[in-house]
Formats: sequence, structure tokens, C-alpha cells
Amino acid sequence: MTFEENPFRILQVSIYDTKTTINERADDLSFEDPDREEIFAQARDILLNPRKRIAAEMRWFDTVDFADLFPLAGLNRLIYSFDDLNVEDKLEAILEIDILYSESTAKAVREQIKEARAKSNFPAVQDTVAIKSELKNIRYDVREKIQALLKKLTHEGRTKFANDLAEIIIHDEENFGIIVEDFFECYRLEMKPFLDETGKQIISLLTKNKSNPCSLKFQGSVILFVNAIKPLDKFSIALGTNNFDESEEIFYAIRRTMIDLHNEKNLIDEPLTLSRILEQNFSYLPSLIEVIRKDIKFLEDEKVRRPTKSFLDAKAALDKIQESIKKNLHFDKGFEQENWNFYEKIFKPHHEITLRNLTFKNGMKSTEWKYLNGMAATIYIQVANAMTWIRRADLALEFFQKARPHAESSGDTELISLARKRVEEWQEINRQIYAKSSSSGCFSVIALVVVIFLLMF
Repeated sequence: MTFEENPFRILQVSIYDTKTTINERADDLSFEDPDREEIFAQARDILLNPRKRIAAEMRWFDTVDFADLFPLAGLNRLIYSFDDLNVEDKLEAILEIDILYSESTAKAVREQIKEARAKSNFPAVQDTVAIKSELKNIRYDVREKIQALLKKLTHEGRTKFANDLAEIIIHDEENFGIIVEDFFECYRLEMKPFLDETGKQIISLLTKNKSNPCSLKFQGSVILFVNAIKPLDKFSIALGTNNFDESEEIFYAIRRTMIDLHNEKNLIDEPLTLSRILEQNFSYLPSLIEVIRKDIKFLEDEKVRRPTKSFLDAKAALDKIQESIKKNLHFDKGFEQENWNFYEKIFKPHHEITLRNLTFKNGMKSTEWKYLNGMAATIYIQVANAMTWIRRADLALEFFQKARPHAESSGDTELISLARKRVEEWQEINRQIYAKSSSSGCFSVIALVVVIFLLMF
């Protein structure tokens, strides 16, 4: 029943008016507007019937004595004006309607109607059957308005409205009744298709991209799902039921993937990213926050202990170089050509590129960086030693010089001392070779290199 459809409104009379006043008003209006005579007659029939008029009395607020009928009158005012309110005021209106509806118990309404009928000389209401029935109708009317509101709002506006209402209930410790419960039930029904679809999308992304599920699309889907389900979870907290089945299903699906990435694929960064996603989105749930904290602590501690991927990749590359040196370089007479071929065809065009890339830390730990520089220094020293066997003092000096900064970066005092010593020795050798070559010719140069080399080893 709308405000305009109320028989009291149609006949322009009050709940305090007598039968005589109602009859006279119906006759006057029928005379003034004969085209609506039937409408006026129906309104009079309802108001003159003690049982039929209960619905009209319960829906009326105009000219009501607020001291006698405030909860029901205020409820009607808000219901009738609800559609004209802005969104912010509708939020407050729902809370107020909830309070007024809770206060309008069947017994209280019967007493209010009884007092009004005492003034209008109508027989008192003896039971509450009709009153309870009409209270249900009022509740259904409010529910329809809530459904219309939710459908009218955008998706973002709908989730914000529901979340704001849930926040008020939780943080302000507001008492709430059946109208607020109806709101969240309407919200659940409205959001169910979206929650189902988004939940399936999250599971699908986890399944299809198990090696790296932390894509922007995945994170966006999680955010959308949580924003939509959060008002329902918060209302469950307010109810004290703590029923988070839908949220927990998604949470534990993500967590299982996180555990699989760690245990089966031996990854650390991806599981840690997933744990952060869970923390950002699900930490509002008391049943999950402790699980999240433990997971993050475990993974962070594990990351501190575990070598970084950059280090493992770099070490693997350097290990291959060392294997190649062991296989192809010879520190003995008779392998001059083999050593030279290795330098020209393998080390210079391939291995040196890998060694030069060590100038980039790529997120490595300090200890890892030092270790890799120690490996690089050792490799350069080995190649430098090989160059002495093919009588290339210039190349030997070059590689000892390249070894020195890596040795210094490694922090290994013995390696630093060795690299510096070799650089000094071969600088002197090269100076002597240059001096001899200027005065004695090529043969003397070769002889000097051989003598010095034999003295070193």
C-alpha cells in the first residue's frame, strides 16, 4: 500500500476521526468528484470495517500524534520517502527503519491502535493476527525497496553501500534487526552470480598458471571477489555466526597453490607473493589472519636462508665455464694450439660475456655476490695461467688484471693476495719482454718468457 493508496489519504481523514466524519467526508468528495465515487466508496468501506482498517491504520502517519504512535508513524514516513533520498541518506534510513520496525511489535502496535480507536469510537483490536500479517507486508515492502536500490546501484556502489552498512554495525556496535538481515540477504542474492563467476575464474587461473599464478588478472579477480564478499563476511561477524565458507574456499585454494609451488617446485618468490595477496585481501577475517601471519613468517625466513634465483642461475653458468676450462685447457707442454683454440673460439666469444654480466647484482645477497666474484676471479686466473703455456705474456697479464677486481669483491684475502701478486709479477715480465724485444729481437723475448715462467712454477 502506497501513501496515495491509503484510504485515510484518499478521504483526507485521520485515524482519530469517527464514523460520522468518515461518512460525511466520503459523501462530500463523491459530490465534488463523481468520477471517483467508486474509489471513495471503497475507501469508506475499508475504514468503517474494524478489521479491514487495521492495514490502513498501520500505514498511516499524517496527523498522527507522535507521542502515541511514533515508531510506526516514523517507519511509514521513511518508507514512503525512501525512493527520494540520496544514497548516503538511504544508508541511514535503512538503519532507522530497522530500529523502528523492531520497536513496532504486534503487541505494541495493538496498543497504539487501541488508543487511536478510543478517540475515534471504533472497537478495540482484540488479537494480533491481522497486525502480524500487516507487519510482514511492511517488511516485504521494505525488502522490495532494498532490492530496487541494489539493482539501481553500480557494482562498485553496491559493494560500497553494503560494506559501509556492515562497518557501522561492527564498529559502532549497533543493534540490528530483521530489516538489516533482509538487506544482506538481498545483497547476497544480487551478488551470487558475480561471486560464483569470479570464484570460478580464480580457480581456473590457479589451475592454468600453476607455475606463476600471480598475474595482474589473477590479482584483480581476487580483489573483485573479496570486495564483493567482504560485506557478507563482516555481517556474519556481527551476527556471531562466523560463517565464511565462500571466502575460505577461495583462500585455501590459493594457499594450496602457494604450498605446491614451494614444496613441489621449490619456489620461494611466487609463494611469498601469493601469501602477500592473501594478507592484503583476507586479513579482515579472524579465522584466517593467524594462518596468513605464520605462512608469511615461514616464507620470509625461508627466503633469508635460501639462495636467490639470480645467484643459482649465475653459479650454474660459472660452473659450466669451469667445466669447460677443465675439459679444454691444458697446463702442460704440447697443447699450445688447443689452448689457443679454446681461448679464441669458446672463451672469448662466449664465456667472457657471462663473466662481464657479473657486474649486475640482480637482487643477489651480499654473500652470494662475493661468492660469485670469487668464482670469476678463479676462472680468470686459470685462463691467465693457460696463456703462460702458449707464451702470451700480454694475455696472461690481461687476465690476471681482470681477476684482481673480482678477487677484491669476493673479500677472500688469499685470493686477493694471489691476484695482486700475479698482476705485479706479470707487469714486470711484460716490461722486461718489451725491453728485451727492443734490443735483442724476438728470440730473446721467447727465451725470457720461458725462463721466467719456469722460475714462477
